[in-house]
Amino acid sequence: MILLAGCGEKNTTTPPPSGPSTGNIIIDAEPDSLDGPWHLSGPGAPAISGQGDSTLIGVTAGEYVISWDPIPDWYTPFSQKRNLTAGGEIRFDGDYSLENPFEGLEFGTDSTLEVVTWNLEHFPKNDIVTVDLVARAIMTLDADILALQEIQDPGYFSELDDRLADWTGIRAASASYNINLAYLYRNNGDWVMDSVREIFTDRRREFPRPPYVMEGRFKGVSVVVIDNHFKCCGNNVITEDPWDEETRRRDAGLLLDEYVRTNYPDRRVIIVGDLNDSLTDNPANNVFNVFLDDPDTWRFVDMDIARGPSSGWSFPGWPSHLDHILIFSPLFSAWEGPDAEVSVVPVHQGLPGGWNGYDQDISDHLPVALKLIP
Repeated sequence: MILLAGCGEKNTTTPPPSGPSTGNIIIDAEPDSLDGPWHLSGPGAPAISGQGDSTLIGVTAGEYVISWDPIPDWYTPFSQKRNLTAGGEIRFDGDYSLENPFEGLEFGTDSTLEVVTWNLEHFPKNDIVTVDLVARAIMTLDADILALQEIQDPGYFSELDDRLADWTGIRAASASYNINLAYLYRNNGDWVMDSVREIFTDRRREFPRPPYVMEGRFKGVSVVVIDNHFKCCGNNVITEDPWDEETRRRDAGLLLDEYVRTNYPDRRVIIVGDLNDSLTDNPANNVFNVFLDDPDTWRFVDMDIARGPSSGWSFPGWPSHLDHILIFSPLFSAWEGPDAEVSVVPVHQGLPGGWNGYDQDISDHLPVALKLIP
C-alpha cells in the first residue's frame, strides 16, 4: 500500500504502521511556493509523479531515484538516488535555485578551442544521478571537445548525449573490461569533426585501451586530438619486464611519439587523457622521457600544475596528478598566446557534498581543460 500525503501542499499525517518490507519516503521541494514537479521510480511499480512536499507511506523497500522537472527561470535540482530499507525512512530534498550550482566553472569562449580530458570512472558511477550531474557540468564548462575515459555503459552514455543537444557523442568499443574512450564534441559552433578512429588496436600490451583519434577543423584550422587511457598501477620503477606497468606506459609514449611524427609531422596535435603517471618522476623512471627530453617538439601544458601544490592536482584521492595534456610543436605559438589557459576544473565545488559527493556520484578524477587559438 502507498499513501501519498501532502502532494502540492504541506500536510501532517499519522501514517499507518509500515509492513515488514516497506518504509516511508519524504519529498521536500523548496521553495514551497513553486510546488516543484517530481518523478519517483523504484522497485516493482510504475513511476510515481507529484508536485511539492509529499510523504509516501508503506512503500516497498529498495532503491529509488527522483528527478525534477524544470521550472522557467529556475535551476532544477539534481537527481538523487536513495536506498529504502524495510521499516526505514528516506528523504529527498529538491532545492530549486536562481543560481547555477556550477557557477564559476565556465571555461569556453567564442574565440578559443577548448579541449577537456575527463576520466569518468566506470561511467556512470551512480547511474542516472551521474548522467544528470555530468550533463550540467558540461553545459557550464561549454567546451568544444571533451575527451572521456572509462565510459562503461553505452546506454547511459546515449542518455548523456541526448541531454546535450549542442554536443554529439561517440564511443569506442574495444577497451579491456569495457571501460572505453569516448568524445563529446560541439556540433553547432566553430569545431567541425571530420573523422574518429582507434589506433594500435593490435598493441594491447602498450594500449589496453586503444588511443582514440579525432581529426577536425576549428575555424578552418586542422587539429588532431588523441584521447588515451594508459595502463594503471605499478611501483614507480621501469624494469626490463615487458609487462611491468611503468614499462608499458613508457612504451605507449614511444609509439605515440612515432605515430604523430610519421602521420602528422606538420599538424596541430593534442594528446590528452588519463596517462596514469606523474610528470615529475626522476628521469631514471619517468615514463614520459620521450616527450620531456625533446622540448622543441613536445610540451606538457599542465607541467606547472604537476609541479604545484597537491590541492590543484587531478586525482585528489591519492593525491597525484595523472591526467595530462600534451601539445605538438605546431601549437607552441598558440600556447604562448594571451588567450591560452590550462586548469584542473574543480567540479566538486558545485556539489552539496563537496569532494565526497563528487567521488560518490561522478568520479575519482577531476577534468583538466585547455583553451587556445590554434
